[in-house]
Amino acid sequence: MTDLVEQQTAGPPPEAARRITRGLWSPVAASLVALVLTPVAVGIAANGAVLAGRWWDGVDRWLAPAQSVLGAMLLLVVASLAVYVPAAAMIAGAVWGIVPGVVHIAAPDDSYRMLSAVPGLPVDLVRALHSWLSGGVVLLFGVLLFGAGLTAALLRRRLAPDGRS
Repeated sequence: MTDLVEQQTAGPPPEAARRITRGLWSPVAASLVALVLTPVAVGIAANGAVLAGRWWDGVDRWLAPAQSVLGAMLLLVVASLAVYVPAAAMIAGAVWGIVPGVVHIAAPDDSYRMLSAVPGLPVDLVRALHSWLSGGVVLLFGVLLFGAGLTAALLRRRLAPDGRS
């Protein structure tokens, strides 16, 4: 009888306590980090791709691959966030890849105008992003990030002891 009383008053099991303390801040913070890092990564990598076309200049010869690698590493960070918060990678992939890709497919003539209307983007970067957008690279990144988040969510749900994540 005392065992039953002790079990009822002992509180939630450690797994449930960890879920409660994690709260809302972790998913929100991870999603914000993913939403900020993704366009930065795509912009840096796209700019590196444009610079790769100007390899006759000694400065651009090393700057282009460095920017491509940096952009790829930042996208890897966003994809890695899916391990902790699958929704972060899914949201970033949808907002910065899938939606712009679908918008470009639906209105290809307006996509350059929409990109050039973004304040603070240099003309070279607008051209680079538009070439990636029209070439499907942005859509590809979005689908891959969304897929990484979806895969992490499904694996987490499958591996959870009680069937929930």
